[in-house]
Amino acid sequence: MLRSFCLPVAAVAMLAATPAAAAVITSLPGGVAQAFPVNNQFVRAPVRFGDGITYKATTLTGQQTSSSFGRTNDYSFPDGSNWGGGEPFAAIGLAHAIMSFTFDDPVSAVLAEFIWARSETSVFSFRAFDSDGDLLESVSFTGLDPAHPKGFYGLQRKGNDIARFEVEGYYYGVRNFSTLVGPEAGAVPEPATWALMIAGFGGAGAMLRRRRSAVFA
Repeated sequence: MLRSFCLPVAAVAMLAATPAAAAVITSLPGGVAQAFPVNNQFVRAPVRFGDGITYKATTLTGQQTSSSFGRTNDYSFPDGSNWGGGEPFAAIGLAHAIMSFTFDDPVSAVLAEFIWARSETSVFSFRAFDSDGDLLESVSFTGLDPAHPKGFYGLQRKGNDIARFEVEGYYYGVRNFSTLVGPEAGAVPEPATWALMIAGFGGAGAMLRRRRSAVFA
């Protein structure tokens, strides 16, 4: 026996309005590399790079501060690691600071390789914001958290709503930065579109029932 059902339009509209959930990722298949420009000088102003991305480093109180951005020269971190001679990177030395990456066109995912001061007192964080400046997701852990070794981390969402990605910590570095823009075709339909789709499903079900009745008549 063929059964048909449909959800009330109001219920469907409520599902459509549910915010997209974020997932912490360590890889990004299909991601686009956003290379930092090579610059072996400290920067103290916003820098544009990649596909419409603006980099900036600030203190925890929001004051613009000096940082390395696009460095390829040797740079040592507290755990004895040394970056340099390859992929350009961004780095903050003996200070707590925030690096922000603002996108002209919001993305669905961000991934980068990170290194940070590994101590029980240091906290490393990364977070995503939408175009209104509202926090979408935040992840924090201590420098010695065994569940979070240095390496690749990022955030991925179902929609293209990440307008700014921030990294906060003490004595840390960022390199191998990449982003992903999800397909617009995967966007959740508007409530009116849902209503038309449900009406169409109902009509298709009724037609199928009529055909089945004709066959067995």
